[in-house]
Amino acid sequence: MLSALLACGRTEPVRYDSLVSPMVLDAGQDAGRSDAGVDAGVDAGPVDAGFVPKPCINGTFTLAPAEPVVMMVLDRSCSMDTIFANGVTRWEAVVASLRAVLPSVDQQMQLGGLAYPTNETDPCNVPTSSGIWPARGNVPLLLSNLASIRPTGSTPTTDALKVAGQVLRGRRTGNAARAMVLATDGQPTCTTNPLADSLTELRRAATDGIPTYVIGIADDPSLRAALQQMSIAGSRPRPGMQGFYSAQSPTELQLAFSTIRDQVGACSFLTNSVPDLTGTIRVTFEGAEVPYDESGMNGWRWTDRENGELTLFGPVCARAIARPSNLVVTVLCGGP
Repeated sequence: MLSALLACGRTEPVRYDSLVSPMVLDAGQDAGRSDAGVDAGVDAGPVDAGFVPKPCINGTFTLAPAEPVVMMVLDRSCSMDTIFANGVTRWEAVVASLRAVLPSVDQQMQLGGLAYPTNETDPCNVPTSSGIWPARGNVPLLLSNLASIRPTGSTPTTDALKVAGQVLRGRRTGNAARAMVLATDGQPTCTTNPLADSLTELRRAATDGIPTYVIGIADDPSLRAALQQMSIAGSRPRPGMQGFYSAQSPTELQLAFSTIRDQVGACSFLTNSVPDLTGTIRVTFEGAEVPYDESGMNGWRWTDRENGELTLFGPVCARAIARPSNLVVTVLCGGP
């Protein structure tokens, strides 16, 4: 369906039919097939459907890499029609960057996406049925849909995060590491307290084991404070003083997406034993202890403790990517 509304002052009509209905596929289904069904009436499913917390078992265990389940949450508001210095719009740069970085992980990650706003009659509303849901083999579908739409409307970041987060809450499984990637060029809008509401949603997702990586696609100094707060609330700030991934050009945008892709895909691990409330856990790599680091700068921290999911940060992550079998945990249960 083509809307009669105009896109950000352009003369062409806007497409609202792409990235609106969810691709509802289970983890093992073939998401890339041409006959895959689309059902706008299916919700995200029950939260933590079928989830069983990991037990506490005394012993030493080799950590297994987790399968990433990722929702790309992409701002396509009117400001994304702004042109970079080389004549490419911010939105065109997003699509080109994803085309460059996602195909290599098409069969290793469950990928989904939501471009917001999505609603034709209310550009501040993101329906609960919006987006393409994560599955392996989704990259061709995701890229073709993104290429077919143009910037339009406001910036309902809070609602977009709610929808993407709810989809991922229904994907909590024993072998998955869930995350969101938020790419935006502006302050959230559309609610009474837009930034505060978005921060609340980011913190809520992080508490539920769904961290968010934040990419800032803008060069406006007035936006940096908001992007910084969102990156910290999402619990995955980049190392250093600036927590968000800054993308002031198509090249920087592609680098940001590729850096996040590699971290999400390679630095999340799962243990079969989780210490109880009075128990202990010791993480070692090649015989040396890896420190617990809540700041996420250098060491490890829990992403989803009940699920046995932890994430490595800093130099140890790069080493563990090459030799994951040398990463082990020793668990001592404390008892009742």
